[in-house]
Amino acid sequence: MQNNIESLEEPIASSNLLELRGATKSFGSNLVLDNINFELKAGEIHSLVGENGAGKSTCLGLIYGLHQPDSGFVTLNEKTVKIDSPSHAQKLGVGCVFQELSLANSLSVSENIFAGRSPSRYGMVNWKSLNAQAEKLLKQFELDINVTLPVGNLPISTRQLVEIAKALSLNSKILLLDEPTSALTPDEVSTLFTVLKKLTKQGIGIVYVSHHMSEIFKISDRITTLRDGKVISTKRTSDTSQEKVVAEMIGSQSYRELRVAQPISEEILLSVDNLSNSTDFSGITFNIRKGEILGIAGLMGSGRSEIVRTIAGLKQDYAGSIIFKGNPVTFNSLREAMSHGIGFIPEERKTEGLFLQYPLDANFSSANLKNYSKLEILQHRKISSACQQAIDFYQIKTESYKKNAGALSGGNQQKLMLAKWLERQPDLLIIEEPTKGVDVGAKFQIHKELRARAQEGMSVIIISSDFPELISLSNRILVVSDGNLMGELSPEKTSEEQLLQLAVGLKKQSQNENTISEK
Repeated sequence: MQNNIESLEEPIASSNLLELRGATKSFGSNLVLDNINFELKAGEIHSLVGENGAGKSTCLGLIYGLHQPDSGFVTLNEKTVKIDSPSHAQKLGVGCVFQELSLANSLSVSENIFAGRSPSRYGMVNWKSLNAQAEKLLKQFELDINVTLPVGNLPISTRQLVEIAKALSLNSKILLLDEPTSALTPDEVSTLFTVLKKLTKQGIGIVYVSHHMSEIFKISDRITTLRDGKVISTKRTSDTSQEKVVAEMIGSQSYRELRVAQPISEEILLSVDNLSNSTDFSGITFNIRKGEILGIAGLMGSGRSEIVRTIAGLKQDYAGSIIFKGNPVTFNSLREAMSHGIGFIPEERKTEGLFLQYPLDANFSSANLKNYSKLEILQHRKISSACQQAIDFYQIKTESYKKNAGALSGGNQQKLMLAKWLERQPDLLIIEEPTKGVDVGAKFQIHKELRARAQEGMSVIIISSDFPELISLSNRILVVSDGNLMGELSPEKTSEEQLLQLAVGLKKQSQNENTISEK
């Protein structure tokens, strides 16, 4: 049997908890996995990386009993097994936490952890025993929470740990994690990583799937890269680099996510002065020049989104002034802001950004209907032609522009949303979490397009929890904490740690510290 995993000089650990050997899987005529070899050792975090469609989710599906291999096999503890279903996988010691949490928000923490397996007495749930077992399990996470609370009342990071605890309550020795940090802030990610390292010390093996390269290199012992359903390499994390892994993922040896120096106009496009509202932020003052990419960093709940939504006319209750193109403005709606040359791409593409039940061409034209109508009648042929051009240009993977937007992957939905707003050619584009949940290829393409538009003179404000993204993409970075502006940083002189310190409010930037020199 051909082995397409690169050999390692010495093993990470002595035993394999899990192996995929020659695993092949097709869905209809689509070959998704092609002779996959993958192994997980006891006490190891082994990351599985690749673009959307590379085969990562299908690999997890084979291990968790969601799919059966067409050929090849799965071994657990060096014994070949046929995993018939997720419940069978759980009995074999395999737990899985998917990106979309499976918790019931109205049920308590303990009820969620032991769903369907609650201890009983005389045919009734033994609540005392149930809650005691849940508390004992959560102690290893150093979580001191009331396990009788509805899980929906907890922060998202705590819910994530409850989901992992639920998997471990099944005595899992193998843990599959699919994008476990997609909704977490940097400090919450750090907490999760501490827990995962503790689990490996107990001999638990973890398969970790994420689009965030910085996380992969912080947490992994080894990295397996997939492309087009094939294993490209398996390497120790210490023996490779982010640039090399990304190059393997997208099939290019020249991929480099470098900052591009570009001249910035002296013309001020937007300035806000002492912007405040009663609940979310106060005393916010900054400006953005024509052709500049301005990053705004901050944790969830910091007020960062409320600031830009006020600028875009989505929130009207504020004090202070907004000057756009040299004129004081007060926008009472997003539509009014759009008419002045502002575009806004929200963080939640599924609920705020797209009409998932409508086709791609309807979504593409929805922010620019005036351009595609004549005598107030929509020109459907013109819309379809423009949408197809956008599909080709942004490499949106779809069978047709008549397919519903909800059928697209997250990365392709993000590119559709970007195409929809860039078609308006706004003077100022405000975009929240531009690459949330997208693969590295889509991320590179989105970054490339935003830089290109900035070079053409468009100003861009980016709200992102991805600090490496802000450092890579921005000309300047503002940091917001608890509704206050903590500082303005130069990306060339800034680290993730510095951004996080300001974002959590540990300190406020001094006047002469890491500032942007005025031209």
